[in-house]
Amino acid sequence: MLKMKRGDFVIIFLALFAAGLIYGIKWWDTHNEQYQQGDLKAIITVDGKEYKTVSLTKEEQIIDIQTKFGHNTLKVFDYGIQMTYSDAPLRIALEMGFISRPKQQIICIPARIMVEVFNPNRSVNDEDELDAII
Repeated sequence: MLKMKRGDFVIIFLALFAAGLIYGIKWWDTHNEQYQQGDLKAIITVDGKEYKTVSLTKEEQIIDIQTKFGHNTLKVFDYGIQMTYSDAPLRIALEMGFISRPKQQIICIPARIMVEVFNPNRSVNDEDELDAII
C-alpha cells in the first residue's frame, strides 16, 4: 500500500484551496450586486409563459393568479415579494418565504408558477447565459 507523502498533502491542499477560492469569488459576486431599493422587479411566469412583471416597491400589492393549474396569491411589500396562498397539496412554495434579492426564486410546481427577482438595470454578462443544453 502506498503512503501519502508531504507533497501529496500539499497538492490536495492547493486543489481544495483553489476550489474554495473560485467558489468564494462566485458567491461574493452573486451576493454583492449593487442596486437601489425600488430598482428590482419580479417576473411571474405561468406554464413557461410570462404572466406579469411587477416592480418591487414598499407599497403593498396583491396579485391573484387563477389558472387551470390552481389558485395562488402573491403579495408585494417592503421591496420584495412572497407567495401568501397556494391551493397546491404540499404548499412548499409558501415555505420559500419572502424574496427580495436578484436571482432569488419562488417555484410552485403543481401550479406551474415561477417568480424570480431580477435587476433590470444590470448589464447582461456571460455568466448568466446558458453554458450547455443536454
